Amino acid sequence: MSGQLQGEIVYNGYTARVTKTGELVTAPLKYDLTQFHSMSSTGTAYSFYGPKTGQQFVISGFVAVSDKNITADAVVQLYEADAVDSTSISKTLVQFAITKNSVVAPTPLRILVTEGFWVNAQTDDATISVTMFGYYIPVVLS
Repeated sequence: MSGQLQGEIVYNGYTARVTKTGELVTAPLKYDLTQFHSMSSTGTAYSFYGPKTGQQFVISGFVAVSDKNITADAVVQLYEADAVDSTSISKTLVQFAITKNSVVAPTPLRILVTEGFWVNAQTDDATISVTMFGYYIPVVLS
């Protein structure tokens, strides 16, 4: 039997493809977008990603860095919000404390954000910088 098989399988965030020449190629489903914020005010919403129609955001990681001016542990909250500038937390995604001159980088993550919500962050110390990365996927039905 001869012929060419070509196709694509998507499973658990990865894509497997068979090329025209029969090679099997695997890769992440999407490549990460990145967004940086220097969180220089307390009680302020820093928006990382907004909702897109028919899509959900997946947080695949973040890096948080503190500077030497923290006097006590700073608390950072990454959360879902119903508005771009909202400090009202609809759902806490990650909350952590960070000490002076520290780095927090829990990767890899696969946190699915609810459709229609922004990914925001806030801190109780104005000396934190956060870079978040992730990608959009079609809405996951539950």
